[in-house]
Formats: sequence, structure tokens, C-alpha cells
Amino acid sequence: MILVADTKPRFRAESIINPRFSAARKNAEQEGIYSSWTAGPIIPNSVRVELSSPHPFRGLWNMKDHPAEVAVMQSDSLADWRTMNALMHEFVSRQVVNRERLVVVDEGLDFYQRNTLGIDAKRDVILRTARAGGERNIGLLLGAHRPHGIPPLLNTLSSRVTLFHLRYDNDMKYLRDMGIKDEISPEGNFVFNHYVIEPGGAVSSPVMARMRYPAWYLKQLSAT
Repeated sequence: MILVADTKPRFRAESIINPRFSAARKNAEQEGIYSSWTAGPIIPNSVRVELSSPHPFRGLWNMKDHPAEVAVMQSDSLADWRTMNALMHEFVSRQVVNRERLVVVDEGLDFYQRNTLGIDAKRDVILRTARAGGERNIGLLLGAHRPHGIPPLLNTLSSRVTLFHLRYDNDMKYLRDMGIKDEISPEGNFVFNHYVIEPGGAVSSPVMARMRYPAWYLKQLSAT
């Protein structure tokens, strides 16, 4: 069960829920959902979450009809980000037996203020998932342009770190606090270091690699 929070928004869902029958799907492109977009990659086997629906999760994650379907929440409105935060809270609070869950937050800093407090301080679902999600088969994948602004405890609770080039080398000090001792971030387009936090708490030596994107994906990206 995968739930994506896309605040840019940058991704396109492959389908939308049929309003007459929630188990059925309609093609998002054919329905004109993204007709005003200039570009954006389509997430295969994905469905758009209707944030304004009174039951936005109804019909989702049905193993029989739509196995491994990805549910995508998307909006650039702060009010909708709060709704997304509430829905992520609902998603991880559910008692689900024998199903793994994954929360994907594309722009993590959109859910935190400058003082690193969450936009909903009473329901910091991202931090909650990082702290206790593993015990309930719930994973968290969070992306951000800078480590500065991410709550220090969230950095500490990370089990893996994938680090691309940082424009400001001073940002590396936030990673040193969690055990990454490198002085500078990786250089080069699509080059990254991958670190694993070992069982004893030490951070592994980085594995350096280069991301290779398929041509079909690159063709869907905007110029920026």
C-alpha cells in the first residue's frame, strides 16, 4: 500500500477513481485532469486521490482489482497540504494485517515550518512514522532539497540516506550530526552517495553511484 504526497505537484497519476463505482478507474489523461500541465512524468499503476472527497481512500489499495496500485495526493495549496497531512495520519493509524505500507513525501520541507515544527504540530505524521512505523510494517521515503529544515530527530531516525549534490556545502553540518562525516556532497549530475545506518548505530561508508533514468521518463520531464 503506497501513498505519495506530491506538493509540487510534478507527477501525473495514471488514472482517477470512477465517481460512480470506486473500484473502477478512468484514464486521467482522457478525462483531461492534466490538460493544463506542460509536462510531468506518469507514475505507472497509479491513481489520483480526490482530496475534496468525503471518503478519499474509498476504493484504494484493493489487491484483487488493483494490486500494488500507487495512490497519489497532489496540490500546491497549503490548505491541501494540511489535508494531505491528515490523510497520511489516517493511513498510518489504520490497523492493517499482513500488508506492508509505504509513505512517500516528495518535498518533505513543505510539511515543516522554518522552526522545523510540522504544519500540524499535533499530528507530525512524518516523524511518527519514522519513529514507530517499522514495528507495523510502515516505511517512509522522504525527499528534500536541503537537510536544513528537516527536524533533527527525523534525521537521527533515518535508516538510509541517499545524498545528491548540495548547492550549499554548509548543509553538510546537519548530516554530520547524524554520523555522515563527509566534508562535501557528491559532484556531478545524477551522482549520489548512499549510506546505511548499521544495527549498532554507525553510518556505513558511502556507496557512490550514478542514477540512470530511462529515456521514456526523461521525455516526460519539464525543462526545469
